[in-house]
Amino acid sequence: MGNILMEISVPLDKDCFIEMECDFCKNRFMLHKDVYEKEDNINFFCPICGLPNKINTFFVPEVLKKVQQKAMNYMLEELEQTLGKNIKKINKSGFIKMSMKSSKKEVEKELYTPTVDYIKCTKVCCNIEIKVMDIDKETGTYCPVCGRME
Repeated sequence: MGNILMEISVPLDKDCFIEMECDFCKNRFMLHKDVYEKEDNINFFCPICGLPNKINTFFVPEVLKKVQQKAMNYMLEELEQTLGKNIKKINKSGFIKMSMKSSKKEVEKELYTPTVDYIKCTKVCCNIEIKVMDIDKETGTYCPVCGRME
């Protein structure tokens, strides 16, 4: 079996910002989808703690849970199809009788929409905007692209 490509739409706010969470400090912030999707970016810096990490480590837990749920449902469906066909063949032989009890698939829920009121913060160094909590803006934030503190 080859690789399977599954798509999940991550919710954006009304300004096209995606909610992210730092793997280290667990603080949340928002990046504009154009900044996130830019091919030049291999790593991002957390705007709150300033630590760098790979782009794909900043997904919020709700998105990761959705991905796991979708993958599990796909796996269960594939197993059911593959084993179901083989069980029918075995049962036709008459020597052995088999049955299969399939696991229940999880109902896939829609992803949340960000509800926290974030405040826009301009990063002059890379000419981008981010959204952070009010307290984070007051204490100072790092640029997610270059890591400078402004």
